This record gives sequence, structure tokens and C-alpha cells, in this order.
Amino acid sequence: MSTQAKKDLAFALKTLVQTTALDKITIDALATKAQVNRNTFYYHFGDIYDLLRWTLEQDIISQVQDHLTAKNWAAKYAIALNYILANKALCLEALHSHQRDLLETFLFELGAQMVQSVVVTIDDDVTPLLAQDLVDFYGSAIASQIIKWLLTDCDTPKDILVSRATAILDGTIEFIINKNKHTSN
Repeated sequence: MSTQAKKDLAFALKTLVQTTALDKITIDALATKAQVNRNTFYYHFGDIYDLLRWTLEQDIISQVQDHLTAKNWAAKYAIALNYILANKALCLEALHSHQRDLLETFLFELGAQMVQSVVVTIDDDVTPLLAQDLVDFYGSAIASQIIKWLLTDCDTPKDILVSRATAILDGTIEFIINKNKHTSN
């Protein structure tokens, strides 16, 4: 029942953000909508933002992490963008809430996972410092691209976002890794 209660609360959150600002949603409103009591909410989550974090992790990370490689990162990115489109109200409310950094951090972690898979697939012997630099830089770029997309009401077709990221990532990371190998020898 505990997993179902969490899912019910996540669904209630997604429903309530359609009409109410995230910062204005109360635990009582969530519990009522999910047909659970307040204690059930607090048994699973510390606050609404803890529920938001869990919801994003369950809905996006689980789909993206599964078999993520350099060959399919763009498809996984498209999955994440599809989720954001389908749950635009939730993502926009998170972005405009006083806990905006929660969404920004989440998006960076999402981007970092995609970049990390590309780096490791290209060369699993890449130096840890170079790998971290690539993950930080390109992970931040992906997160920034998504945030800008949200702020412009997702007006750019998601396929264009994927192709822009692909144009930058495909080949660039491999070039940097190979260049680093040659300069460090």
C-alpha cells in the first residue's frame, strides 16, 4: 500500500498544480485529493517539495537511466522532454516556486547522467577530472536548454531541442577525449 499511497499523492500533486500554484498547495488539499490522511503523507514525505522530488525521480529518472548509452542518449532525452510536455504545469510550477533550485538540480542530474553515459561509452579510461568537467559542462547545458524551453512555454518543438543537443554532443565529447589523450601523452 505504501507505494500506491505515494503514487496517489504524486497524481494528486500533478492534478492540483493545474489550478493552484505549487507554493499554495497544502498538505490537507493533497491528502484529500489522494484520499489519504495527513499522517500518511508525512509518513512518506517531509514536505510537498520532497513529494515533487520523488515524483520527478520516479517518472523521469527511472525511464532515462534504464539502459542509457551513448547510442541512445538522444532517445532518452526525448523521453524526458515528452514527460515535461505532458506535465508542463507541474514543471512550470516547480520552476516558479520558491524551491526552484530543486527543479534546476534535478535537470542538471538528468543531463549529467546522459553525458556520463556518453563519456563512459566513448572511453571508460577517461581521467576522472576530464570526465567530471565534461559532465558538469554539458550536463549544465542540457539543464539550461530545458529551463529556457520551459520559460518560453515549450514553444520550440522537442525534436529541435534534441537535434540541437545532438549537434553539440555527438562528436564533441569524443573529440575532447581524444584531444586530451594526445596532449597528455
